[in-house]
Amino acid sequence: MRYLKDDIVKDLSKKAILLTGPRQVGKSTLAKSIMTDNSVYLNWDIAKDRSVIKNISWDKSAEIVILNELHKMNKWKNYLKGVIDQYNNNPKLVVTGSARLDIFRKAGDALTGRQYLYKLHPIDLAESKTLAKELSINDRFDRLFKSGGMPESFFNPRDAERLRNDRFDLIIREDVRDLSRINAITTFQSLVDILRDRGPGQLSFNSLAEDLSISSPTVKEWIGLLEKLFLIFIVRPYHSSLSRSLKKETKFYFYDCGATFDERKKGEIFENMVACSLLKFCDYQHNVNGKKFELKYFRDKEKREVDFVVTLNTKPYYIIECKYSDTTPSSSLLYLHRRLNPKMSIQLVKEMERSYETKDGIKIVPALKWLENLQNLVSNTTEIR
Repeated sequence: MRYLKDDIVKDLSKKAILLTGPRQVGKSTLAKSIMTDNSVYLNWDIAKDRSVIKNISWDKSAEIVILNELHKMNKWKNYLKGVIDQYNNNPKLVVTGSARLDIFRKAGDALTGRQYLYKLHPIDLAESKTLAKELSINDRFDRLFKSGGMPESFFNPRDAERLRNDRFDLIIREDVRDLSRINAITTFQSLVDILRDRGPGQLSFNSLAEDLSISSPTVKEWIGLLEKLFLIFIVRPYHSSLSRSLKKETKFYFYDCGATFDERKKGEIFENMVACSLLKFCDYQHNVNGKKFELKYFRDKEKREVDFVVTLNTKPYYIIECKYSDTTPSSSLLYLHRRLNPKMSIQLVKEMERSYETKDGIKIVPALKWLENLQNLVSNTTEIR
């Protein structure tokens, strides 16, 4: 059972549910898992289902109606608004789709007040504890490290690279063409390959533009499209009233934490895994509890950098530094801890057994245990210690 199921079931009686997220993250499977014996599942890509959707001719006595890929329908938002207004979300409605669903939802206000949006994330270390109970925490980490968190890849690690390449090709071949007027698909593919080769980290639009022989604004536009398609996500710098100006460069990470070509980049892949877990937490808190958590990072002109700043209502909540094996407190983390006084400052260390706390109040903790327990925060909104 995926982590959003219980929350979606609770909200179903209130409003229609829009379920979005990366391709092959398990949206349809999750939607089907909430079906009862008296439910209807319709897929816009199937001709006979498409006719039923157009004519709104499904069984009105059904308890739940799931509409998959509805965003491919012309003027789908006005259609869905009409269905909800006419039938008052009875039967209960769940609409699933890839990134395009969220993009089109934001393009207008036809659905304002009529739906709850949920974003399904890949499996992380916390969720893997429930889905792969037979594996130790180290084995689950190793599998995520190599296979990523897409369900089919996670449960079939030998096929992970082939599945990943097929998914990337599908996004570029179909979604990019559908959502943009990009003609230089080969060059766009090269951009994705460069990102996968360099691995997650700082984005330099000028450097990418030079490598691809295109303009910097074009690179920026293409990066934005990759973000909308849930191939990558952008982490922007944390801004505050600190006296020294902060650097404005953004960082990028893959939703599929195993997407980088070079598995030898242990530190970068580990940081990507942490980023995925933290973004998943922030989105969950926002979608389910209405709490405005956001994921940022810190870097100033003196090159002091802290990997992540998790904010609540724009104020620092967690400050987190990732280290693969170094248990010595980061000087940048100490600097920011003293300046911002967050709820908690944490250094996550992958290769570490016992935690300790510095005299300044910084917690140096084993990363795997902390990330595994992040599920407690997601599920129960309790404090992680």
